[in-house]
Parts: sequence; C-alpha cells; structure tokens
Amino acid sequence: NGDNKIKEGEFKGQTLSKVFDEHRELFGNIKDKQFPLLVKIIDACNDLSVQVHPNDEYAGLHENSLGKTECWYVLDCKEDTKMVMGHHAKTKEELVKAIENDDYDQLLNKFDIKKGDFFYIPSGTIHAICKGSLIYEAQQSSDITYRVYDYHRKDKDGNERQLHVKQSIDVTTVPYKPYDLAKQVEETIENGTRKELVSSNYLTLNKYDMTGYNKVKNDKPFQLVSIIEGQGTVEGKEVKKGDHFVVCSDQKEVDFDGTMTVMICTL
Repeated sequence: NGDNKIKEGEFKGQTLSKVFDEHRELFGNIKDKQFPLLVKIIDACNDLSVQVHPNDEYAGLHENSLGKTECWYVLDCKEDTKMVMGHHAKTKEELVKAIENDDYDQLLNKFDIKKGDFFYIPSGTIHAICKGSLIYEAQQSSDITYRVYDYHRKDKDGNERQLHVKQSIDVTTVPYKPYDLAKQVEETIENGTRKELVSSNYLTLNKYDMTGYNKVKNDKPFQLVSIIEGQGTVEGKEVKKGDHFVVCSDQKEVDFDGTMTVMICTL
C-alpha cells in the first residue's frame, strides 16, 4: 500500500504515481485515475487470513474502489506448505451454513503447493497464502479485502481481528471454478521459451525463461518486469534476481541478454 520511488534517470527521486499523473504519454495515455496494476513479493512467515475480493461493480458501489483480481506464482516454499484456493460449497446456502457453523475444515479447498505453481484468482475467489510461501503476486491496483476467517487468532488484548462475513458472502462465487491451466500458451523464442500464464480483462502475465539474447516487443501501455531467477542485462544494464522495473510505452522493443527467468505483467 505504498508508492515506489524511481531510483535513477530523468525522474530520479519522484514517485511512480507522480510521474504517472504528470506524464501519461509514457503510459500509453491510459485514462485510469491511478496506476492500474500492482506487483508484490509476499514472504509469508505466518498463515494469512482467508480472504475474498469484490469485483469492480461491487467495489465501486460499496467501497468507491476498483475490484481486485490477482494471480500468484510460487517463487519458493518449504516442504508440505499449504494453500487455500476456493471452497467446496455447491450453493450459497451451503456456503452460509458452513460459515455460520464455523466449519472451515470442510468448506475450504486446501492443498500442498510447490515451487513454480501458478494460480489465477478472479474476484469472488476465496483464498489464503499459508506460512512458508514466497509468492509473486500481480493484481489490480486495489486494497479491498474481505476477511472470511482468521483462525480465531487474538491480539495482545485478547481480541480477534474484524471479519467481513456479510460482504464475503455477497461477493463469493459459488460454486468455485478453478482456473484451467490448459489455457496457457507456450512458445519457443530466440533463446528460450515464453509462457503466457494468464490473459484476462484485468491483466496479462508472461513468464520468459531466457538462455541468451532476446528482443521482447512492447505494444502495451507499460510492462512491469520482474527478474525472478538468474542474472543478465536489459538494454545493456546489469540486472539480477530481485530487480523490478517499468518499461514505458515509448520503448517499443527491449533487449534482454542472460540466463534468467523474467515475469512481464501488462494490462
């Protein structure tokens, strides 16, 4: 929920939001009021609360905000690490009954994960990251979260966290439909492969496994680029695992060179 400062170049020291507001030509002159996408790295040392996010319509009406569709890529995880994704209720009545009876063991779809797993999480999907996970997340630029369940944890004063049960029931999609990984497209590039992990109305995410020089076209308003493995150069500048940057719309092609795995998120 913060604002990134630009490290170097013409806009050094300015925030991304300021440059987005004042130089919309660098972002394809899109009309969004705020920068429309976020990329996060989530290092979960504890189980995060079970959540669900509203769609644009519900969030606009009740929260004056965008909705939140997101996706996760597992960068790393400890052995036997779990994830919550979706639920087993077939009807809204079943969902309400399980929540009222505190029957989350039966309700939630919980399973083991491994490095390299990918999950697309449209608004309305109940989900939770569990402890031991390191997750790359790309999402709509929204912070609207409805907590369904928080394991009855208490703070130092003995109080449980606020839940948003009514809103959660309102927005949860029933029944849960997992994302079909067969939709993903993979192709060979000059040196390596490109895999389109997801393409939706809200965001598109491509994973490039590069083994040398590749020229990547940019026909989008911007690209959010993350180096998640390896090292190399981008436009001759050294980059390594953990680096993140924005390619603006005036840069129509980007030269990558090196052995690295690169995530590129776009509208």
